[in-house]
Amino acid sequence: MSPATVADSVRLGSAAFTSGDFESAKIRYQQALQKKADDAEALNGLGLVLEREGQIDDALAQFTRAAAVAPDHWAYRFNLAHALGQAGKWNGAVDEYRAASQLFPDDYATQYNLALAIHKKGDDADAIPEFRKAIALAPREPSFHLALAMSLEKTGKTADAAQEYQQYLDMAPYAADAEKLREHLKAIAAAPRAGSDAGLAPSRSERPPSAP
Repeated sequence: MSPATVADSVRLGSAAFTSGDFESAKIRYQQALQKKADDAEALNGLGLVLEREGQIDDALAQFTRAAAVAPDHWAYRFNLAHALGQAGKWNGAVDEYRAASQLFPDDYATQYNLALAIHKKGDDADAIPEFRKAIALAPREPSFHLALAMSLEKTGKTADAAQEYQQYLDMAPYAADAEKLREHLKAIAAAPRAGSDAGLAPSRSERPPSAP
């Protein structure tokens, strides 16, 4: 198999993945890797398929190899970080999101996921400035304000948290959690030092489309 044929297999795998035919995509990527074991696109593509199938450990192995082959490729580092987060390996996820952010500093999704990973590992004080950077990149994203509010509240900055909760409500007044959040704001106003997140959680982090 010539290098061009390897490239064709990767291209066909990417087309199958985009169309939702994950089994065909897996076969194409595996065919490419049989002939070129260090093809970063095929490794990344196979990782995406395995992740969709719920095989996170196997996906991590492929993303790790892709990032090792092409460490300066943003998508590979982002995908590795995302999979590490799915596996609950937040320290590693933070490191990889930082690397991805350095490669693509203007990408709001990378910045938000970095902040969220820091929050998930329990470092809300460090998450706050990272959430603010995400908001600066995408000021119209309501969920970013909600996530920032939660970290602010967890660090005892109740007044600042209330402002961010209100900003979220102003931007998404009909959100599913809006009424619950309004009640929470009333509780904050009545007992500003209470500092409870009232069971709220930030919206699920969105992963930007990443073609294998």
